[in-house]
Amino acid sequence: MITTFRIESFKSIESAELALGTVNVFIGANGSGKSNLLEAFAVLAAAAFGRVDLESLVRRGCRPGGYYQPLFPGGQLDAEIKILAAGNGVSYCVSLANPMRQRPAGWEFRREVLKNGEHKLVDRETRTDTGKGDPQAGLAALRLAEMSVESEAAVFLRTLAAYSIYAPDTPVLRGWTQDPQLREPVGLSGGRLADAVAELQKQEGGSKLGNQFSAGVEWFGGFGIVESAPPAQHTPKRAIAFIDRFFRTDNEALYLLNSSDVNEGSLYLLFVDVLCLHKAAPKLFALDNADHGLNPIIAKNLMRTMCQWLLGAKEERQVLLTTQNPMALDGLPLQDDRVRLFTVDRNNRGGSTIRRLVITEELQKKASEGWPLSRLWVNGLIGGVPNV
Repeated sequence: MITTFRIESFKSIESAELALGTVNVFIGANGSGKSNLLEAFAVLAAAAFGRVDLESLVRRGCRPGGYYQPLFPGGQLDAEIKILAAGNGVSYCVSLANPMRQRPAGWEFRREVLKNGEHKLVDRETRTDTGKGDPQAGLAALRLAEMSVESEAAVFLRTLAAYSIYAPDTPVLRGWTQDPQLREPVGLSGGRLADAVAELQKQEGGSKLGNQFSAGVEWFGGFGIVESAPPAQHTPKRAIAFIDRFFRTDNEALYLLNSSDVNEGSLYLLFVDVLCLHKAAPKLFALDNADHGLNPIIAKNLMRTMCQWLLGAKEERQVLLTTQNPMALDGLPLQDDRVRLFTVDRNNRGGSTIRRLVITEELQKKASEGWPLSRLWVNGLIGGVPNV
């Protein structure tokens, strides 16, 4: 698990250092820099995989933007991007040359350090070690092949390299369009959802799906996977079918709701369930706009359920997520230190400032008076609101 994350000179983030938990929630105004933070993780993940360029970033869910360095007046346009992640005694740090528009697509590794405790497994500086390898190729990714598979450094590097930003798209969830970034168990936009749900139903956590829907979706009467007959030499095509408990039952098969009929919130719930419960889900991932298409009460219940699943899981998973739904905050068990809430604001210079919420005496007093987190947020008492 990553416990420390540090960024310098990336998009709107001039400098930030975060102490992370298992569930990390970021709130803030539109354009405050929340997605930039998630993308900084993706840059480091691409570096851990061995190459940072537009293709590797888009593959991890980044927006194909045109700039990556801060553009504030008086700033250094060619400043190196510096990113560090540390946890479980391992740290990985890179300094990358800013990919200005006139430069080649590949970012250059100016400095790369992988440490296990005080032992440096990789320490390369291409500015001085010229002629000693391709500066656009990460050395840590090459050294990974020589490490013991079970070593802390190898596990850390693989977990980091597998990081991606998930942002479900309704046409993809409904099966109308293809997911441009397919993954196991589910694509970054929701592709393979029916297959992933079918796989999850056979796993230990499969029984939790129906329980969550029964508790939070009023009309839910059940769901299952329907398989169509495959063409020759092809696997069956799966689809999700829902039962509305208010519908007639004289011919139940005729009145099933498929992914085109059901509301998008139900599909999104399944999408999040897969990421939290499926055995093949990544150990580290981001979820952008975690309130996508959800009623406020359902968003609150989903957040509570996600925390229960992730905190109680046998296999450790870590998530970073953003939300714009105040009610989602009321589902966070912040009394558990593994759940952390961060506010993202723009300072007078325009840079993104990221702060972990600290429960002060004033906030405790408001809570005792019946103020939930959602009310504190929308009233500007914890930050993360536009200063307009």
